Amino acid sequence: MPQQSIHSELNQYHLGLWYTAYRLIISVGLLLIFMLTYDGMGSEYQFPQLYGYVLATFVTISSIQLLTIKLVKNYISQQLIIIFFTDLCALSLLTLATNGPNLHLGLLFVITIFSASLLIDAKKSLVITLIAVISVIYQHFIGSIFEISSLTNIGNSTLLAFLFFVVYGTGQIAVRRFQIMENLNFSQSIELNRLQNINRYILEQIETGYLVLDENFHVVLSNPAACHLLGIPAMYAHDKFPLYRSQPDLFELIKFEDLENGERFQFESQQSRYNIHVQVQKLLVPHQTLILLVLEDAKKLNQQVQQLKLASLGQLSASIAHEIRNPLAAIVQANDLFQDSEISQQAVLNQMISKQAIRIDRIIQDTLNMVKNKEMHPILIQLNAFLPLLIREDLADVAHQIRFNMDMPLAIQFDEEQLRQVLINLVRNAIRHNDPELDYIEINIRPYEHKVWIDVRDFGDGVAITDQASLFKPFFSTSIHGTGLGLYLSHSFCEANQAQLNYIQQEQGACFRISCQRITV
Repeated sequence: MPQQSIHSELNQYHLGLWYTAYRLIISVGLLLIFMLTYDGMGSEYQFPQLYGYVLATFVTISSIQLLTIKLVKNYISQQLIIIFFTDLCALSLLTLATNGPNLHLGLLFVITIFSASLLIDAKKSLVITLIAVISVIYQHFIGSIFEISSLTNIGNSTLLAFLFFVVYGTGQIAVRRFQIMENLNFSQSIELNRLQNINRYILEQIETGYLVLDENFHVVLSNPAACHLLGIPAMYAHDKFPLYRSQPDLFELIKFEDLENGERFQFESQQSRYNIHVQVQKLLVPHQTLILLVLEDAKKLNQQVQQLKLASLGQLSASIAHEIRNPLAAIVQANDLFQDSEISQQAVLNQMISKQAIRIDRIIQDTLNMVKNKEMHPILIQLNAFLPLLIREDLADVAHQIRFNMDMPLAIQFDEEQLRQVLINLVRNAIRHNDPELDYIEINIRPYEHKVWIDVRDFGDGVAITDQASLFKPFFSTSIHGTGLGLYLSHSFCEANQAQLNYIQQEQGACFRISCQRITV
């Protein structure tokens, strides 16, 4: 991939620049040490003049090569080959000028070979390694022409040559590891960049405005919709900027307020022609807390709410018409047959008309209860006293079919009349759908963290997966005798009392759970 190749060449350039600076520092250091210690340690060098000339030349060439690689950023691989070859020549001559291989020069050889393994390809780095081996071993044969005792260092040279091959192999393993990591990091960076572009595209397309502020009220993320609603230039959607500079009215509004998570408020500004609805969300990220402001046109939002209300009203009206049509058709049919029928049949028809009229009345009454905005009176309810009383007073006919389980006294805040309606509806539904072979259902009450769970459970067939999504919708019922408003009303009563009514999947039967805030007395 072209981008990955450019990335690799850039890494090679920076590493090569560091290595060139390192070798210049080493050569200058060796030259200074030689000059300062020559008078006292001149006998330690076999060819001291050669040692000094080589170091001086090495410092000069290293300086030139450092400037070259810094100024000329092309042909980095070729420059590095010349640099490594220069290092081998200098180190080989320094080894020859001493009394044979020593620890200091051996380490410099090892660093050179390992660096070559990292910075150039495997074949060329192998050539560098072989040249180092040859220069270390065979230079002593040249030295032996002048002094036979130099042959005694051949064992050290062989050991050092073996170490060169080990370092070369280690370097190649390290290079492969680095390449794998580099490819992985490059792929991840490409994927991250792609996701960022997708996120930016989504933010630019949606009509909802988003502003993310840091602790200093600087905008770290925004989208064009937010800029449009706030009346600030669209160019800010791509930059980070202080909020007080672009939208001082909003800055003054939120600066002195303690913004709570989930808080909503209306905002108007002289810079904007919109009445803006603002929702606050706290974003917890490592090392900082960000504030997300969700901005919407309040007028458009109100229009959408009205449209939803009208759509719900239309759906409700259609459902009521559908529910009433069936019993009304039965009444009309029975009335047509009444005059020409016998007396015995008239009694049956009268009973049918009365039954269907009662059904229509129940549908109308449930509908009125659903739309009636009845005033609530939440009180503290002690469940251990309330539930037995409810069973005796309102469920006396089915009390023998109820198993009530409660291990400890618990209290909740709820409108008493609405809680009665919810529990009566859930209990009678459970008895209606229970397994005919079992003569009981369960009411289980227990604490969970800071809440109280009230479970009403039967042991019938349960609710089919396809029906679970429609359980709490008005006029949805799996029974031909039900109006489909009981669960809807129960769900609405629970929400009005800051509680939740949910269907809990069971291996056998159905379980409806009321989850309320626990009150500690």
